[in-house]
Amino acid sequence: MKPRSLFALSFVVLSALSLPASAQLRIPIRLPGQQPANATPFDLAIARGDRALQQGQLDQAQTQFEQASRLNAQDARPSFYLGEIARRREQWPAAATHFRAAIQRNARMAEAHASLGAVLRELDQAADALRSFEAALRIDPQLGEAHYGLALCLEDAGQRDRAVTEYRSAVRLSPRDPMPALNLGILLASERPARGTQPRAEALSMLQSAMRSGQDNVAVLTSAGPALRLLGEHASAADALERARARSTNASASLLAELAQALWASGQRPMALTRIAEAVQRAPTTAELHYVRALMQAESGDRAGAQASLRLVIQHGANSPLAARARQRLAALGGR
Repeated sequence: MKPRSLFALSFVVLSALSLPASAQLRIPIRLPGQQPANATPFDLAIARGDRALQQGQLDQAQTQFEQASRLNAQDARPSFYLGEIARRREQWPAAATHFRAAIQRNARMAEAHASLGAVLRELDQAADALRSFEAALRIDPQLGEAHYGLALCLEDAGQRDRAVTEYRSAVRLSPRDPMPALNLGILLASERPARGTQPRAEALSMLQSAMRSGQDNVAVLTSAGPALRLLGEHASAADALERARARSTNASASLLAELAQALWASGQRPMALTRIAEAVQRAPTTAELHYVRALMQAESGDRAGAQASLRLVIQHGANSPLAARARQRLAALGGR
């Protein structure tokens, strides 16, 4: 499921990150060691498939669930699990087909409705996705994943207040999942609530909770950092983004630029200049990165460096508004 994410720069907006899906839905079932003596071949196939799925062995899991489906064409679980496998592989149309088959076999399977909603949102079928999440909640009002999916749909539709309510429900019902808390924190932080206000306190609390739950999750750290920066928590933002950079095999230019700005705002200027230089090296034709670097260079007294960066903004930004701003700053620095 695509979560909402925020990736704003104080100087310019670069991009929005796409985070990975939240924890996969799962129907609790007995594993082989817990099976009663009269377990059927169908029961054992389901249990073996579930175990393989939890271990990330998707091919083995698919084989077991397909076998289970042949053994019992009326049970909804094989179709549900096959949908989860297709969902993990981002095979969205196939996943939707499997989830619809599960619902056809058991219309009261709330998890299938919620998973279908997540897939439909990936397919940009917003209205159908929202209806699927609402159907899941009519069956099971305590299903945290459905509250989270509904919140995402409502936020997509600009219904902020309803989205906040659904996010809060998801946080309460799925306390170990960092995504609802992360998205609620980002949504509240996006309006830059003033210090001392309840929205700011809640935003900060949610972001901190998400980072505790997903302390090694690069996507969580990468998205929490910019939101913390919007709240003025620059040192915390720099810490989160540095942790994300350290855990990334190949940190993106956007992540490095966000980290650079958080470091700059927290007073760590030499390291900020190092990180923005790395960002420029990763994406040398991105005018926005050169502009951010130019502002830092100018403020640190490096007039020649700032002029060179502004010329690159003009070169790569063509006739964009950013290029026009760069020309103005270049003129102010005595360049042309």
